Amino acid sequence: MKRLITAAFCAAALTCTASAVTAAPAASAGQTLYVSTSASDSVGRAADPTIYNIGGHTYFKLRDLGRLLDFGVTYDSAAKAVHIDPDSSYTPVASDGDTMQNTATAPAEAIATPQAMYLSGEKISPTTYLIKGSNYIGLRELARLIDFSVSYNYDTRRITAYADYPYAEETTWSAAMNDLANNLRIQSAASYPATASRYAPVVTGAADADWRALVSELRAVKRAPVYAASDSKLYRSNFYWADRLVAALTNTAAAATPVYSGSLTKLADANLVDNPDKAMLQSDFQAMSAAYLGPKPSSLSDVSVKNGYSKNARSRPSLTDTYTLTGGATEVDRRAAKSYFASDMAKLSALTTDGDRVSYIYNLLQREYRTGGSASWTKGYGRKSAVSTASLAAAADWMFSEAGIPAFLARSWSTAWNVIYVDGQWAVFDFTKGSALRSLDDYRLTDTHPGSTLMLTQVMRPGASYYHVRRATVDKYFTYTDLTGAPQATAKQMQAYIKKVNPNVPQSVIDMIPYYLSEGKAEGIRGDIAFAQSCLETGNFTFKDSAVTLDQNNFCGLGVIENSMKGASFDTPQLGIRAQIQHLKAYANKQPLNNERIDPRFHLVTRGVAPTVQYLGIQENPQGYGWAAGADYGVKILNILENILTY
Repeated sequence: MKRLITAAFCAAALTCTASAVTAAPAASAGQTLYVSTSASDSVGRAADPTIYNIGGHTYFKLRDLGRLLDFGVTYDSAAKAVHIDPDSSYTPVASDGDTMQNTATAPAEAIATPQAMYLSGEKISPTTYLIKGSNYIGLRELARLIDFSVSYNYDTRRITAYADYPYAEETTWSAAMNDLANNLRIQSAASYPATASRYAPVVTGAADADWRALVSELRAVKRAPVYAASDSKLYRSNFYWADRLVAALTNTAAAATPVYSGSLTKLADANLVDNPDKAMLQSDFQAMSAAYLGPKPSSLSDVSVKNGYSKNARSRPSLTDTYTLTGGATEVDRRAAKSYFASDMAKLSALTTDGDRVSYIYNLLQREYRTGGSASWTKGYGRKSAVSTASLAAAADWMFSEAGIPAFLARSWSTAWNVIYVDGQWAVFDFTKGSALRSLDDYRLTDTHPGSTLMLTQVMRPGASYYHVRRATVDKYFTYTDLTGAPQATAKQMQAYIKKVNPNVPQSVIDMIPYYLSEGKAEGIRGDIAFAQSCLETGNFTFKDSAVTLDQNNFCGLGVIENSMKGASFDTPQLGIRAQIQHLKAYANKQPLNNERIDPRFHLVTRGVAPTVQYLGIQENPQGYGWAAGADYGVKILNILENILTY
């Protein structure tokens, strides 16, 4: 897309010749520079370096940028070579002077020169110009090389360099397009003609372009971000504003912009739909899409997904992608990183609240790293090395897993953050924005893959119906529910639940429910979990497809170890529930029974191998023990308990 605004701050590859060209003072075009050297500073401070425009592109004195962004710039006179070192601080030279001042007050001769230049010891070949004896380089070309962020505001003509933010290429939705959309959002339709006349030339690259050319350019954009025009509808920004401009400038009703409905899969990561479960995963996204575009975000809690999972760093079936997110950490790097942080992880695990854990991780990252670089977090610790935002998110991701906080990475065009499950809800942790947690809605339009994020909040929620982590690393990602302890559900809640899901439930079942609580209390086992397990094993006491029958007083399949086996029987419902509680205690801990043992299989259990509900499933238990062999057995119990607690 031809845009003059790109020319205002991008450094294009030019043919190096010895011929001289004219460099014009950039200040004459009204351009200014602001510099941010802190992740918390989104505005920056005004700077006054020497800036020239050459052939429509903006060039800065290399030493000025070194001083402003604090990176090393040295000159080897013997080799006639310039050395740039992003990991060292700038060392002043005599010619710098006490203050920085723009000396480009008049046109000057510029010679494109193949100046020998090295970045961290490796030779590079950026486009450079020699002006009055100093090297000048394009800001974006330098940003790409040493990894810092650049933005441009068309209205104010302000260039901003962010030392602590990673470099991001411009997309077809440009800085000018963003400025246009931001203006239109806050303006009345009466202001659209003036806005269109200002933006049409810069967006199209044609000085005589009118609003029609602007609309045409808007419609030509292929990957504009999503825009939420209301709580219930999403549109592609370019189509939405094109239709609104046409309506305002032709005094007609706005066209019905296609709603971003039923096609949220297009926002998903490529890797997310490139796996053996692709068809089922796409079905999941359709369900999530309908909820995402629903009347209010709370409707998302009613949506579940059925199959498929992302095999990239977004969902982390293992920590491999997290370790290697920034370019290939070795096993040695991993072991070294784990060893370095071992004492911190021990302190982290000892904290008792999620809030304390999140604060600890934030302070730890702040102590060990700084943003704006490209080093991997597995190598940058201890030296406060500059690492990328994505790598910082990867470091936080690993730390959250160590803390037992469910988490995954989300991304925008230029950065990454963590979505974490704390205090019973999902929140956003973005290290570059400080220690405060933020809502998912705040990041909804920033996220390049909101459908993926929303689906994963369902996939990775503790107790969710979809629980597809198949390895022992499961204990890294979920907050576990102990079998030992006091119940959360009351007898009335359990009775209300079973009446709702099984209107024909026998009265004898209703009457025996208090035994789950009394027998559980006697052994220190959660009786509400035992009842949820009985609902699972008996099909909510319909005994459909169950190996046991109501008259056996065996409500958990005790003794049914293969098909067609009838299992154990007990004289009364209370004794059957007591046996179930005792069997759960055998798995939960190594404490002796308080009542006489009536569980016929108590002695066959390796004591204490499943202290949590999740570990009752053999497939999820890291030791390979458990109550049942079916996948997600413990999570299915927790799903039932979650529903019971709503009554």
